[in-house]
Amino acid sequence: MAIPGHLERAIEIAAPHRTHPNPRVGAVVVSADGAVLGEGSHLGPGQPHAEVAALDGVDARGATVFVTLEPCAHHGRTPPCVTALIEAGVQRVVVGAIDPDDRVAGQGVEQLRNASIDVEVLDAPEAEALDAGYFHQRRTGFPLVTLKYAMTIDGSIAAQDGSSQWITGELARKDAHALRERSDAVVVGAGTLAADDPQLTVRLDGFDGSQPRPVVVAGRSALDGNRAIWGRDPLVYSTRSLELPAGECVVVDGDVLPDPEGICVDLAGRGMYDVLIEGGPTLAKSFWDAGVIHRLVVFIGGLAGGGQGMAPFAGRFSTLADARSLELKELKALDQDLRAEYVRK
Repeated sequence: MAIPGHLERAIEIAAPHRTHPNPRVGAVVVSADGAVLGEGSHLGPGQPHAEVAALDGVDARGATVFVTLEPCAHHGRTPPCVTALIEAGVQRVVVGAIDPDDRVAGQGVEQLRNASIDVEVLDAPEAEALDAGYFHQRRTGFPLVTLKYAMTIDGSIAAQDGSSQWITGELARKDAHALRERSDAVVVGAGTLAADDPQLTVRLDGFDGSQPRPVVVAGRSALDGNRAIWGRDPLVYSTRSLELPAGECVVVDGDVLPDPEGICVDLAGRGMYDVLIEGGPTLAKSFWDAGVIHRLVVFIGGLAGGGQGMAPFAGRFSTLADARSLELKELKALDQDLRAEYVRK
């Protein structure tokens, strides 16, 4: 079932903003005769919530408010949104999704109804998809971890000499940067840091938002201090304290590499709910085996190496019984390349 156009607009205006640990939220205020009176979105912690921004300077008596997420009913850095809606005299509130946060979780809807405001809850998948990382973290305690890689049509992420630029074309690379734009942190292993000297930045025309936090997962060995990433205040996870040129080293227990669950718990505690893993195969294998990867985005380039190159995951695939089932969410063509998005069942 299609969602109301005003809720679509609320989703549209909320989507560009990285607001974690707060959720992305958009709101649109509509008069009884259908005129849009105001709209707003949450911009980040400490900033007005979407409902308050949409109501600012508006006579909303008798109006309907379309909001992507259930209005909050508790005091945080800002007052409860239900209070603002009640005091504004709105007649009806259309809610895209119930907030999974235990401090809200139906209480906002209940308080609005107790104030004789008509509330409709749509449980719209589009509203949850607006901030899937927030919903995932509130339900599981872990960030939503996405593994992204590009490979040739015959399954290699690099040739035997390590070369991989470029397996995919320009459209696919722009799409990959859009993934970074939606992420709070971009993670690589020490091997990728040494081999590629990655910047881990969003490089899209017109992008002027905040950059995701660069993260390096290291073993016990020292890291090359002559890398671009040190100018970006990286987080480094290791099984022992490392001397770094810049950034912060976080010690997490583990064998060869720090435990992925421990890394994820720490990232979530820092308000990083959308985490993007970009390589390499040892890191991908570690996080995959730990069961913390929820989503895979695979770019299949229009190239065939015709031989054994570097596989996306380190180690061996011994038996089909070890494979894990995935659900295909989206498949699309990007010029000569394919983009496949899967989630773990």
